Amino acid sequence: MAELPEQQIPDQPPERRFERFFQYVFMLALVAGCLTILLPFFTAILFSMVIAISTWPYYRWLKGKLRGAVPAALVGCLAVTLLIIGPAVLLSLSGVQGVAWLSDAARGWFANGPPPPPEWLLRIPWFGDDLQATWRRLASNTGELQQLLARYFEPLRHFAVSAGKVFGAGLLQIGFAIFLLFFMYRDGERLGGWLQTAAQRIAGPPAMELVETGQNTIVGVMIGVLGTALAQAMVAALGFLVAGVPGAILLATLTFVLSMVPVGPPLVWGGAAIWLFNQGQPGWAVFMVVYGLFAISAVDNVIKPYLISRSSHLPFALTLMGVIGGVLSFGFMGVFIGPTLLALAISIGGRWLAPPPAAVPASPQGAEGAGTAVQG
Repeated sequence: MAELPEQQIPDQPPERRFERFFQYVFMLALVAGCLTILLPFFTAILFSMVIAISTWPYYRWLKGKLRGAVPAALVGCLAVTLLIIGPAVLLSLSGVQGVAWLSDAARGWFANGPPPPPEWLLRIPWFGDDLQATWRRLASNTGELQQLLARYFEPLRHFAVSAGKVFGAGLLQIGFAIFLLFFMYRDGERLGGWLQTAAQRIAGPPAMELVETGQNTIVGVMIGVLGTALAQAMVAALGFLVAGVPGAILLATLTFVLSMVPVGPPLVWGGAAIWLFNQGQPGWAVFMVVYGLFAISAVDNVIKPYLISRSSHLPFALTLMGVIGGVLSFGFMGVFIGPTLLALAISIGGRWLAPPPAAVPASPQGAEGAGTAVQG
């Protein structure tokens, strides 16, 4: 049998290759420029996408009730704003009252002189006598006391200024995220269609499964974050009530808000423990520290990965590593980025490692029919 001549593909002319090279360079430069421009808003864009994906069923319900995308988007953004701003306003009012109380107490403390040392200070082994003597010396020398307080409060002042800057930047990011959320709601169906088309062109047939995996993981993370925040607030409220800390409900609300921030709840129960210690209740202060470490913080370490793994169908160990590693790498938004990336990687790896489907053997009747046809 004669061999067929090989079909040779003609090479592209040098001019065409030169044009194609510059087309690729131009596209890469365009993408890099767009990413550089959008990089300062990355957190706000990602946050608005997470909220839109997590609350999309409720938006669809609002859209059906209000008979329009724009009214539903406005109501949805207003609801999200109230959920975020409401607790922040309560905490701000409480903070203003706390600062006023602290200022009055400090003014009276310097006017009337420091109070006598508490009795429990003398009962501290090995150091009680020295601490009491230092207390009395500082109480009799107001100038030395002011210098000591100024030296120790200077780092606190820098921390307060830095925290204020971070808080202000966070408010700007949240405000811009809510602004973007309106367009995510209004044009969500068209944006979703573009995302599916792009995913199909990049990933091929498994694209829809990957998009669904990412969506389910984001919803699962949101459920885990809010569920953990609510559980931590309830556990913290119980501890504050048992220890006799005033404003237990307000502190529980603060715990709910700060539980979405890494190392947030320890600031609340740690402050409560310090207050109990200053009130001459060292036993309840120790209880608050132990309860915060093994009850309040344990909720975040166990329940959050469990809820996320239940909703995203991701193994518990990988969910835990995704949450912790994501936070360490990307900050707060890493709670969503870490598990989502792991879920997508597992989905792609599972398809790649799956054995190919076995060939279906031909039926005996089909084989006989084929043989008869050949003989005929």
